[in-house]
Amino acid sequence: MTLESNASKKLQIVLVALSASLLIGGCQQTASRGAPTGAGAPPPTTAYAANDSRSTSAAAAIPAPSPEYRISPQDMLEISVYQVPSLNRSVQVDGSGQIFFPPLIGGVQAGGRTARDLEADITAKLTAKYIKSPQVTVFIKDAIGQRIIVDGAVRRPGLYSAKSLMQALTQAGGVDDIGDRDSVTVFRVADQQRTSETYSLNAIRRGQAADPPIFGGDTIVVAESGPRVLWAAVKDVAGAARMVPGL
Repeated sequence: MTLESNASKKLQIVLVALSASLLIGGCQQTASRGAPTGAGAPPPTTAYAANDSRSTSAAAAIPAPSPEYRISPQDMLEISVYQVPSLNRSVQVDGSGQIFFPPLIGGVQAGGRTARDLEADITAKLTAKYIKSPQVTVFIKDAIGQRIIVDGAVRRPGLYSAKSLMQALTQAGGVDDIGDRDSVTVFRVADQQRTSETYSLNAIRRGQAADPPIFGGDTIVVAESGPRVLWAAVKDVAGAARMVPGL
């Protein structure tokens, strides 16, 4: 068998590998953009092109959650009682939503309540047995429920605290090399309904769309770009081809 024949066969192998990579990349892209099915699937999202004027009003499409934050398990609270420094303390809400306020009143339900609700409850318990007209303040020091999730084609997926979409993505290291900057979806639960909206970062950066606000509990997912995924596959196969002797 001649060297030319060997090189020809190796080239055929590389081309087959390239075709397979392109096919797999296309399938992955289709799957990543496919809408979830079943009872838990969110409503369909609307993707706006970068030059579509409708993207400027997209933020209004997702209802904002209640402005009164409700305490969640694992939140850190700062509790102070005016002129009674011995009762001032930092406490963490446990998995059942309880905090413990020793030595006077023991366990108190905090989960699912606002800071004002908790202040009123602690005040009532202290008034009933120990202190006349206490002034109780509850400050939410670290609110796990105010954190957001950034996932998909970003450089550092994870939990963050942010007030806007661009701020959240900046904290996550930005969109990665295969991310689609015209397909960034925000999922939100408000009034027990899961909603979603898709935004274009390119439109936001050009001033053609507002940078939408982000709220605690939101999930941001950056989709993969089909052309970028395929181009990455082409570069991978080309790199592999350079390592094949005779090619």
